[in-house]
Amino acid sequence: MRTYRIGFMAAMLLCATALSAQAAWEQLQSMPTPRSEMGAAHWAGKIYVPGGFGGVTAFEAYDIAANAWQVLAPLPEGRHHMAVAAHAGRIYVLGGADPQWQATSTAWVYDLKANRWSRLNDLPEPRYAAAAVSLGEHIYVVGGDGPSGRLLRYHPVSGEWTMLAETLVRREHTAATVHGGRIHIVGGRFRGLGELDSTESYDPARNAWSFSPRLGTARGGFSAVSVNDALWVLGGEVIMKGRETLASTEVLRRNAAAFAPGPELPLPLHGVPVVVADGFFYVLGGSERAAAIENRGRVFRLKVPQ
Repeated sequence: MRTYRIGFMAAMLLCATALSAQAAWEQLQSMPTPRSEMGAAHWAGKIYVPGGFGGVTAFEAYDIAANAWQVLAPLPEGRHHMAVAAHAGRIYVLGGADPQWQATSTAWVYDLKANRWSRLNDLPEPRYAAAAVSLGEHIYVVGGDGPSGRLLRYHPVSGEWTMLAETLVRREHTAATVHGGRIHIVGGRFRGLGELDSTESYDPARNAWSFSPRLGTARGGFSAVSVNDALWVLGGEVIMKGRETLASTEVLRRNAAAFAPGPELPLPLHGVPVVVADGFFYVLGGSERAAAIENRGRVFRLKVPQ
């Protein structure tokens, strides 16, 4: 009887903890244009969100302090499933798919002061559903569906692209982040493989990938961020080995051997960008159902757990 009571009390405590985490999410001002399958990048107190599912050209910025959105110069071309990164005061949109769902190699950069887009040198090859990160003086395009799975490196000053080592596993609808001086690519899916639970890290000094701890849940169409010396994975979907949209999150803390469960998103979401700013997760748009936009552009935030 005593064992039962202890087990019951523990279960109730876990339930209360989960509900508390759920209630901690705060809903903010919704986007002017509801979207999913787009990217987002944070720079100097604003979150920039270009493009989206179906190939929209909308480009909007969220002012964190004012809890308000600003409509900016639209993308010159409709894009979705593109890689987005902030670097040295500019926003980069790299590859993706056009409104006809064709993978593209075009690249654009947005000048915050001029409110203007400029065309960059094309990627060495088309990439769709890839991720982008800024590390040092370069921007990297990681993963994605295209002719190869090689890491692409862009130098914003010279405009030069370099093709680097191929990932150990091909993956698209993936996410990447910089963690501990390395580029980490997480989960995703690929033709014939279904959703993936494997993760890899890239060592720039050796131009080499190595496997890292596996996710607890194989997923695609999610976000990954690094904060407080921990790597977080949030939301996503399973559509190749089932059909489910995920509210779950996972965290890999420093020196941990495995990912651990984190607080759930306020609702199941995929195709959803998440950024970290001032110690908060910001969850922007996304969809509760695959191949749709079923979040109505809602924005949520949660203080990053310690």
